[in-house]
Amino acid sequence: MILRRLYLLLPGFKFAQQAVDDLLALGVDRQHIHTVARPGVDTTGLPEATVRQRSDLLSRLDRWIWDINLLLFFFALGLFAVSIWSASWAWAIAWLLVMGVTVLFGNHYAQHVPHAQMNECRTALRHGEILLMVDVPRWQMATVEKAIRKKHPELEVGGVSWSLDALGI
Repeated sequence: MILRRLYLLLPGFKFAQQAVDDLLALGVDRQHIHTVARPGVDTTGLPEATVRQRSDLLSRLDRWIWDINLLLFFFALGLFAVSIWSASWAWAIAWLLVMGVTVLFGNHYAQHVPHAQMNECRTALRHGEILLMVDVPRWQMATVEKAIRKKHPELEVGGVSWSLDALGI
């Protein structure tokens, strides 16, 4: 299932522990909360992020999807030009349709899929803050964000992205 990922920055362990407890009380499953901090920052008892989550595999996957879409568009554009040159009108229409689909997909992806990345939080992590990555269904995202902001004014929302629960990223 595709989930929305909230990046929540907290100034220290005590705040992070309280936020995790509040997220659990809101119905967020513990396996959907992931903690990242720089080495030396105490995160004992907080749900740890996996290696894939720490390495920000999600942002690379995000970039690969975008790059493949662009590559497909330009490949179809090249074959469209060859089809026009060789007067193969059926192939020209087919490649034109492929180009149209890639444009529509790219437009939808750019406008409707959130693209925050963990790299945007690196400076805060270097300063000792704790990052909670919280994966929730799209319909629950606004409720969770509003409730957690209300209980934790010290919390900084670092952005929203997406995650794939099945791949553990």
